[in-house]
Amino acid sequence: MMWQTLQKMFRWFETRVETYPDDAPAPPPARGIAAFVWAGTAGMRGWLALLVLLVGMFSVLEAMLFHFMGVLVDWLGQYAPDELFAEKGGALAGMALLAVLLAVCRFFAQTVRLQTLQGVFPMRLRWQFHRHMLNQSLAFYHNEFAGRVSAKVMQTALSVRDTVMLLIEMLVYVGVYLVATGVIVSALDARLLIPFVLWAVLFGMMMRVLIPRIGRAAQQQADARSLMTGRITDAYTNIAIVKLFSHGTAAKPPMPKTRWKTSCTPSTAKCVWQP
Repeated sequence: MMWQTLQKMFRWFETRVETYPDDAPAPPPARGIAAFVWAGTAGMRGWLALLVLLVGMFSVLEAMLFHFMGVLVDWLGQYAPDELFAEKGGALAGMALLAVLLAVCRFFAQTVRLQTLQGVFPMRLRWQFHRHMLNQSLAFYHNEFAGRVSAKVMQTALSVRDTVMLLIEMLVYVGVYLVATGVIVSALDARLLIPFVLWAVLFGMMMRVLIPRIGRAAQQQADARSLMTGRITDAYTNIAIVKLFSHGTAAKPPMPKTRWKTSCTPSTAKCVWQP
């Protein structure tokens, strides 16, 4: 009975977002990765906002739970067991309620992420990208590998989904958690905030240096992977022509052009597929 109830609940969450909307997709933004990712969240922003809220609540409740654990340890040193329940029974009940609320918040956050967004998000994007590609001219496809285009459609959808999910789960979680922890720690002694501030400054400086380089390396790797996928896919698609005018040994010469190149120096470190 409980399993059937859970299945119905999961099914309800899984059907909240239309995977293949009938509305014509909006024109993609002219430039800017942030604008592109934001445009990709159309139709799911309400659920993404709910996920942000749940993740933020979970972060605050978790920080409060650790604070209450410290308070509970202090109480255990001050009161005997029978006196503890008599003096702090209401506070202990509140802590227990907080733990239950934490579990419920975590459950619904994971349900929204896994059941509502994890699978539907990339499939919806692929459908929108596919409709955009169908509107391209014949000349566009004459100058492109079909496999390369399809690889871009598949990979871009996953990249947008992963980017949004990581921003919500890591940036929101860590940010809210640090703020809540900082408030709790500052109540004890403001000087204890110094390590938090130093860590935040160093982390921000490191991200400012590394993120652009990682972005460039990821773009090169994605372009090279889609190019190689396009070559292989088009070879299979036009297998009759390949069999007629070529042979097995002719497949090797183009492959070394796409190789794994590792270049590591103190200033730049990258390991990417290069065409």
